[in-house]
Amino acid sequence: MMKKNFTACCIAMLFFMGTVFSVNAEEAGSTKVYTLEEVVKEPYLSQLKADGKIRFVHNEKDMKLELMPECEYSGRIAANKVEKKSGYITECLYLVNKDDIRRKNPDSTDCDVSLTSIARILRSISKMEGMKYYSNFYKKTLVLYSKTYMIAGPADDTPIADQNTGNADGQISYTYQHDHTFGGCKYVINYYQSSAAIYTTFNNITKMMFGIIKAADPHQFRSNMLIMDCGQEYLVYISTDIGCPRVEMIDRQINDSFNDRLDALYTWFMSQF
Repeated sequence: MMKKNFTACCIAMLFFMGTVFSVNAEEAGSTKVYTLEEVVKEPYLSQLKADGKIRFVHNEKDMKLELMPECEYSGRIAANKVEKKSGYITECLYLVNKDDIRRKNPDSTDCDVSLTSIARILRSISKMEGMKYYSNFYKKTLVLYSKTYMIAGPADDTPIADQNTGNADGQISYTYQHDHTFGGCKYVINYYQSSAAIYTTFNNITKMMFGIIKAADPHQFRSNMLIMDCGQEYLVYISTDIGCPRVEMIDRQINDSFNDRLDALYTWFMSQF
């Protein structure tokens, strides 16, 4: 009887230890890869697979995020929405095949498409200088950012080198950008990184101007970018969210400006590999 009890006890201990080791491995950051089916729901999933891109422009009566993927950062993105009475929200989803990125660099034998490389790209703020976009309002290509660089702090405008090495999780940086539409503005940037996703958000810490008209008060603009590893593909989610009065005379121009910059940001991102 004692022998049977001892054997049963050993089995129970081994099962318990195996469970603990499994949990600890997950907590230690074991590699996780998402699948499109678990993070993007219909009818958007079929459209994304067919077209490779989805855009959702919200009207004032519908400010619920429609395209946001289900992932570990969904709560952060939802909580990061601007509290507003009026304004604009646009969301985009892009599906990127990793082999397509490699084929863009046929002469390169070591094109790095890892999340480590993406973390470096998203923190290379100075590389955004000269970024171009097609203006649907003006019907021509313009420079989005004539100047862009990291600065020493929210109250210190001293330019500093891009802080783009190591793991990005928890990094807080500050940047100055001179925008074609909204002039000079400073932002705080928050970065989050896991084994399968990177999320970054821009939050304006100075007011944004449209000529002599104030477009947004501090902390009334957000730009989100989420990149998720889905095995052979990356899922890219980009959104802009701004709280501001909608003035009929300039409504279309402001809306177009925010919509146009999503594609510009995506194009810039893809060009950095």
